[in-house]
This record gives sequence, structure tokens and C-alpha cells, in this order.
Amino acid sequence: MIYILHILIIITIYLILSLSLNLLVGYGGLISLCHAAFYGIGAYTSTLLMMDVNLSFPFALVVSIGVCMLLSLLVAYPSLRL
Repeated sequence: MIYILHILIIITIYLILSLSLNLLVGYGGLISLCHAAFYGIGAYTSTLLMMDVNLSFPFALVVSIGVCMLLSLLVAYPSLRL
């Protein structure tokens, strides 16, 4: 039963990623090269915060969203002129 729950969680995560990429590429017509990188940065940040700093999941999730937002601003600001 735990294996099936794990598979359903992985399917849900990739479903959210594919829907957001479809929104960006399909409807917006924009090419996203950083989509998977920001997903990995957010996952890595939340894991480090939960394992090393012993934060709860909701707080680590909020902090990792903030870290991804700051890193995306660092990437987006120089690319505005392109």
C-alpha cells in the first residue's frame, strides 16, 4: 500500500510540473530552460531545511519558495534585455 501511495505522489508531482510547463510553453509560447532547475533547487532547499535545520514541512516549503523566487529574479533581471 505504501508503494502505491509513493507512486501516486510522484505522479502528482510530475503532473503539476507538466501542467505548469504546458501553461508556459503551450499557452504563453515561451521557451523555458530553467523549469527543471528551479524544481530541483526548490526540492533541494526544502530537503536541506528539513534535514539539517529541523524545520517543519510547511515552513520549509515557504522558505524554499522564497529561495526559488530570489534565484529566478537573479536569472530574469539580466535576461529582460534579451
